[in-house]
Amino acid sequence: MLDKSIEFHSIIMKNPNYKEPEAVAVPEGFSVRFYQEGDEKSWALIQNSVLEFNSVQDALDCFNHYLEHEDELRRRQLYVIEEKTGKAVATATAWYSNLKGKPIGVVHALSCLPEYQSLGLGKVAAFYMMKCFYELMPGIEVWLDTQTWSYKALGLYLNLGFIPMKKAVYNDVPNEFGAAIKVLKGKMREDKYRLFIERAK
Repeated sequence: MLDKSIEFHSIIMKNPNYKEPEAVAVPEGFSVRFYQEGDEKSWALIQNSVLEFNSVQDALDCFNHYLEHEDELRRRQLYVIEEKTGKAVATATAWYSNLKGKPIGVVHALSCLPEYQSLGLGKVAAFYMMKCFYELMPGIEVWLDTQTWSYKALGLYLNLGFIPMKKAVYNDVPNEFGAAIKVLKGKMREDKYRLFIERAK
C-alpha cells in the first residue's frame, strides 16, 4: 500500500532483461494465470485497495486502455488466485512501449491486496511478470516508474535486478532521484537503501 504520509518523488528503474529470472515457489493454496474476460473488476479492486486510484470506477476507466489491446492483455497481464475462493489477490502486467524508436518493456501495476501482502504473493506476481518479459521480449530493456510512496516495493525491484536511474527518463515521467534518496533514507531497510544507492547509474 502506498505511504502517502511522506514526500512524493518519482523514481525510474531499468532492468536489462538478459537472463531468465530466478524461480519463485507459489504458496500452497494459490495459483497464477493470465487475464480472462471480467478480470478488469478484480484489477480495479486491487489497484483501489492499494490507493493507486481514488475509486474503483477510476481504476475501471483506466483499464479501458488495456481492453484496446486484448490479445496482448491475455498474454501479458497476470493474476495470483486464491484457489479456495477464486479471488484474484495480486496482479502484474508485463506491458510494452517504445523509447527513442526502440521497443521496451514497461512494468504496469504490480499490486497485492493489503490483507495478503505478508504471504509473498507480490514476489510471485513479480517473478511471473519478469518471466513474461523474458519470454516475449528477451534482451529488451524493461523500465518502470515508481515513487517514494512505494518505498516498500523498492527492495523487491532490486531483487529482480532493476537498476535505479540517476538521470534517465522514459515516457515523460520526471526523474527525481536526488530528491527521492533524501526521503528514502530512514524509510527503506538500511541494507536495501545502501544497495539502492550503490546500484544506481
